[in-house]
Amino acid sequence: MKHLISLSMKYIRRQKLRTILTFMCITLSAFILATVCAYGSSIFSTLLNYTKDEDGSYEAEISSWIDHADDPQKARETIKGHPVVEDYYCYDMEMLFQKNEREVSFFEISDGKTSYRIKNAGLTSSEGNIELRSIYDDRSVAQYANNKGIYVSNVFKDMGYKEGDTVTVTLRPALGRYDENAQIIKDIRAELKEKYGTEYTVTDAEYEELSEELKSKASKSSISSILLNQKNIGTNDAPITDITYGEPVELTFKITGFLSQSNRSAEKYLDILNTGSDKLSLAEVYEKNPDIRYEDEHEVKIRTTDSMDYDDALKKLFGDLGFDVEKDYYDNDEYPHCPNTLLLALEWKSSDAVGKVIPTAVVPALIILLIAWFIARFVIDNAFEMAAQERSTHFAALRVMGASKLQVATVVLAEAVFYIFTAIPLGIISAILICRSSMNSFRRIGFPMFEFSAKPLFIGIAIFLSVIAVLISAYTSAMWVARKLSPAEALNFGKPRSKKKKLKKSKSKLDLNSKKFLRRYTRKNIGAAKSRFIVATITMGLGVLMFTFSALIALNSYKEMKKDMNQENIQDFWILGYYSNDPKNALNEVNKSFGDKEIFNDVHIEAYYQLTFKCPEDVDPLLKTGTSIQGDKETRSAFVHTVDRKDYEKAGLEKLIGMSYDEFASSNVIFRNTYDQAKTGDSFTAPEKETYIEFYSTDTKKKFIGAVRSQFSSGGFIIPLESAAEFNMPMDITLTTNREHYEEAEKIFSDFTTNNTVEYFQNSYMVGTGLTSFIKAIAKITLTFLVSIWLVGILSMINSVNTSVLNRSRELMMLRSVGMTRNQLRKSVLMETMMFSAVAAIVGTILGVLIYIPVFGRSVEKQIGTIVTVILLSILLNIIIAILSAIPATKTLEKIDSIAQAVNR
Repeated sequence: MKHLISLSMKYIRRQKLRTILTFMCITLSAFILATVCAYGSSIFSTLLNYTKDEDGSYEAEISSWIDHADDPQKARETIKGHPVVEDYYCYDMEMLFQKNEREVSFFEISDGKTSYRIKNAGLTSSEGNIELRSIYDDRSVAQYANNKGIYVSNVFKDMGYKEGDTVTVTLRPALGRYDENAQIIKDIRAELKEKYGTEYTVTDAEYEELSEELKSKASKSSISSILLNQKNIGTNDAPITDITYGEPVELTFKITGFLSQSNRSAEKYLDILNTGSDKLSLAEVYEKNPDIRYEDEHEVKIRTTDSMDYDDALKKLFGDLGFDVEKDYYDNDEYPHCPNTLLLALEWKSSDAVGKVIPTAVVPALIILLIAWFIARFVIDNAFEMAAQERSTHFAALRVMGASKLQVATVVLAEAVFYIFTAIPLGIISAILICRSSMNSFRRIGFPMFEFSAKPLFIGIAIFLSVIAVLISAYTSAMWVARKLSPAEALNFGKPRSKKKKLKKSKSKLDLNSKKFLRRYTRKNIGAAKSRFIVATITMGLGVLMFTFSALIALNSYKEMKKDMNQENIQDFWILGYYSNDPKNALNEVNKSFGDKEIFNDVHIEAYYQLTFKCPEDVDPLLKTGTSIQGDKETRSAFVHTVDRKDYEKAGLEKLIGMSYDEFASSNVIFRNTYDQAKTGDSFTAPEKETYIEFYSTDTKKKFIGAVRSQFSSGGFIIPLESAAEFNMPMDITLTTNREHYEEAEKIFSDFTTNNTVEYFQNSYMVGTGLTSFIKAIAKITLTFLVSIWLVGILSMINSVNTSVLNRSRELMMLRSVGMTRNQLRKSVLMETMMFSAVAAIVGTILGVLIYIPVFGRSVEKQIGTIVTVILLSILLNIIIAILSAIPATKTLEKIDSIAQAVNR
């Protein structure tokens, strides 16, 4: 055995070119398999991270079980301490509303010293592990989850309380009517009488006695809406008399902090967020006062223990909650439990979840892995076959001299063991390192959920498949070289004797100077090694196919993305509806937070809101255009937009209006803009007479200077950004950052949205600046995989051509002896590689285009140029590859040429 292993190592050392080619083929094959498995493992972990982040880490939502329990509170306590429940999260939201529309209805909150009238009351309770919830659930809960306790609205701050105070208040519903003796009510009644012909509104009892015509007019407004929208007076400050109260309910709690809320509305609301263990509920208010409206929403999510099967754990919990498992567990209409299917499948905790995911995720992954294994198997088999055929004379001689079948096979198998412990580890390690680099690049460009993961199971599969491919290929080659040979076969390079063929009488076609001879000779050589030709063509053709398909998709996607990015101003961060606690200083607060030019390349701030204003009948017609009537002819509404310096100058408003942005910002003026999308021509029309606009609820009066048609994309009334504070308008902020400072930008953005009141915010870096980096990372992964597949095809081609030259060394020496030039021999080899490459290019390109067309068939006629470009690029690359692949064979030819010259001497 020692001598056989020594002989095997001797072959490896002496035949350096063959060893290098075989080593590279096995390394690349292992690399392909490990790449599929490593990226599969990383995608698995990344998908798990995204699932937990977006959907939550809960496994089942069992709110219906709690609702159907005889004692819901006891059922919750059972869940919290149940042995099959590893973790839980409970969310409750309660809301109180008044149903009476004819009277002034509200709730009163009082501590015995101070009382406040509020429109609605809400209580949100959160208990348990908040990580089980989705990021799309109530975001205010996550904002205060780290510090457990009770957070309340600013109405308590107005009552004189501060953080840490323990308060006891009573909450009760109340009904009343507006004090008709109050001067402001008298003024409103007079205005209504003048505008509508009646002083009553739909909320007054006298409304039913009005005529149909007056009813129609009276229904357009109400005392409460006029007080709130035009007078900026909420229920707490309104003159209300004849108040009747409902049954009070006492609430006692300790204030942990105050909720971030907008000061925009004059109306007061009671909001309580309970993230601690104290028990609070508004249900008692409804129980004592059934005339009010009570709405509640409950959510209970759990994770089951890993020590028990998921389905068995749920059944046990269901039974312990007092339900009949056999009868009711599978009744999804009455007792549904909503599973987090994707998470359960990724954690392999539910067979049902895994069964649902297999068709969409597991099967495609297995198909890709199987294709990769077949490619590796073909390439490695081809490499071992070439190596065995190249040494067929040696193996045949060993058999003739008496070596047993097992001994000869051991020589080949020993080589396989050598490659298993050298080439396969190199391929596996290279794939892991490249995968790690790629996945970490995703994290660096702003995708924190992307995670590199080389799970032992996945890497073990790659190693197993690589070793199996090598052993199978080595075994088949070992069986071939170990067969019993005759002396004649041994002298014929180990080739078996062929059957005698009848000779055909024909003229000799040996014309060494004929081009037809070279083509016939090349076809004959390829035909003599059909299996090698087919294997090399398939592996290289797969590379061409994937390159063609991927290139077409990439170019098409790039064009579409470039088109979209040109049409749309994509931003990295969005903050919509920002309300500052200090409206006059809101712009400075934004600039202070996002003013660092190194972190934020662009900060765009705008504000818009629909406002009502006085519009007398004799006002200039320009003012009425683009506005809508609200209630009466003298009250209209329109959107008011802000414009900043950049957009003002970009749209050419400076020339149209005749004043610079600084002059516009310092003047108390306003104009109406129409977006000239069709680009028919900018224009400015001044009013015929001096006109002022007086806005309700803001006490703001501005001079109307005219109507503009421009390239500024916002329509309606336009004011400078600095004037937004006068209207107490919410601001929309869009931000653009860069790859190098994304983490800093994301932290500033997160802090701002956490510490301020905003209606909506979104991190869209992935479809903004991060998109380019994301595409580069994807291209890097795809290119690595495609190049590796293409390389194994090239190596198979080099193997086939070089082995063909070696097997025909006597034939080639004979041709040199009878006059074939060295250049003609080179042309023959080059033509052979070109034949390999041409077939692979044609088949791979055609299949790639045919697969691509059904996917993007709707606009193929517009992509002819792209398809032709990719086809030409593929052909060019294959020509280059064919030339490079012929180099090792031409070096082998030089050795044969030297032998032929020696024979001629």
